[in-house]
Amino acid sequence: MPGRLRDMTTGLPHDSVRAAWTALRTETPLLHLDTAACGRTTVATWAAIARHLELEAELGGYVAEAEADGAVTEARQRLGELLGGFDQDEVALLDSSSTAVTQLLAAWPCEAGDEVWIAPSEWGPNIEAFRYRGLEPVVLDVDGSGLIDLEALRRRLLTKRPAMVHLTGLTAHRALAQPAREIVEIAGDVPVVIDTAQALGQIEIPAGVAAVYGTSRKWLCGPRGVGYLAVREPWQGRLVPRVPALAQHERPVRNLESHEAYVAGRVGLATTLREYVGIGPALIRERLAAVGRELRSGLADLPGWSLRDPIDAPGAIVALVPDTDLNLFRLRADLLDRKMLTTVSAPARAPLDITRPMLRLSPHVDFEIGEIPRIRALLAA
Repeated sequence: MPGRLRDMTTGLPHDSVRAAWTALRTETPLLHLDTAACGRTTVATWAAIARHLELEAELGGYVAEAEADGAVTEARQRLGELLGGFDQDEVALLDSSSTAVTQLLAAWPCEAGDEVWIAPSEWGPNIEAFRYRGLEPVVLDVDGSGLIDLEALRRRLLTKRPAMVHLTGLTAHRALAQPAREIVEIAGDVPVVIDTAQALGQIEIPAGVAAVYGTSRKWLCGPRGVGYLAVREPWQGRLVPRVPALAQHERPVRNLESHEAYVAGRVGLATTLREYVGIGPALIRERLAAVGRELRSGLADLPGWSLRDPIDAPGAIVALVPDTDLNLFRLRADLLDRKMLTTVSAPARAPLDITRPMLRLSPHVDFEIGEIPRIRALLAA
């Protein structure tokens, strides 16, 4: 198979990125192909978490939190830069991506019955969150690959105005990234909000987005239990947070944070981001894109399976559809027993786009092409 031979000999770019990434982490017995669920944190990250927890035990939670203010401010600043140029005081830290979107919608200037425009590939729980808020999800026209039709969007905006255009920057179940930069330009003063849970770390986030949110535990490989929400002016000034009397902050988005917080995780995230930026976000994104291409190429002719996306699709998520009625949940458990960690993407994750369960592989920059024969053998077994 000439294509596979080429993959095995060409190699991946930026091997120094792989080396630096690996050096920051403990060894694992797993072939970890589940970054899109939860990445592997660094030794320094969990050491920073442990140090803060020790401070809480010694000094009490509030004193320890005050001492951590510099690190947490650093985390906000670095997140803002990576998310498309938000100021640190436009960034709120929460416990998860789902909490972030719930808090955002609760405070957003909209009324029941207002429309939210989405793509068919929208994350299922987001659709439910829109409906719970009383908003009406309206599905936009897309092309054959699932990308929003920009001309159709332009025409629609001539006659209607939604509460927001909501994008899943990069979908969780397959390698699909919406043309966010172009959509922001077309939308004009209509706010564009992006779920960046999978996008941050894999692709560049464009400037000019009204709001973004996500979690640190995926492609940043930060602590579990730390999410983020960033809202730009003038939209931040229009938020209407439900604020407890003792939690007033001059920036509205900060009033969406919980007073009870996983401060140790925020301190750990500051360390994660410091190391991440030190390696080079652009280099990491480039290597992840190459990892995705090479893995799709190496599995394209695998008997019994079909790729959901083109080989040159963006990012490092690889979605495989079985050619037969295979029990993927049982397969996932079997693969884990054999030290390969994956995820099953069930239809509920994107009910307007997934017609049957898919197996998702999501390696990070420490992946090497030499692992492809092992993956092929495990999936063929």
